[in-house]
Amino acid sequence: MNEFSVNIIQSMKNKLLMIIGVLAIAGTSATAGWFGAGVKPVPYIKVPLVKLVVPCPSAAAGPRAGTEADAKISTQGASAALPWLRGSIKWPTLTLGTTDKNITIGPKHCPFKGGGKEESSRKIQR
Repeated sequence: MNEFSVNIIQSMKNKLLMIIGVLAIAGTSATAGWFGAGVKPVPYIKVPLVKLVVPCPSAAAGPRAGTEADAKISTQGASAALPWLRGSIKWPTLTLGTTDKNITIGPKHCPFKGGGKEESSRKIQR
């Protein structure tokens, strides 16, 4: 019985350390000129002349997820909902070229949500 309780404590410690490690990695980003990777605001990987952005899918369960069945596909992504379940995914984006001259395949992912000052100032500058 005593060995069993020691094994449970060890497994809980290992799980806690793994969770802390994942959270620490998720909050970091690394960039060095032509190369880079990060998870905030949208996960991306960058190598010379290529940048790949892959947004994380989202899911929700419970009464706030919705009460109606719905499905939608757009240029930004896809979503589906059932009573008490909802999920969505945004399409990945591939950018080829330098910062001055590039071409983007897929939707451009905005790092902030809502109609804030930054978004309205971007529309005016374009």
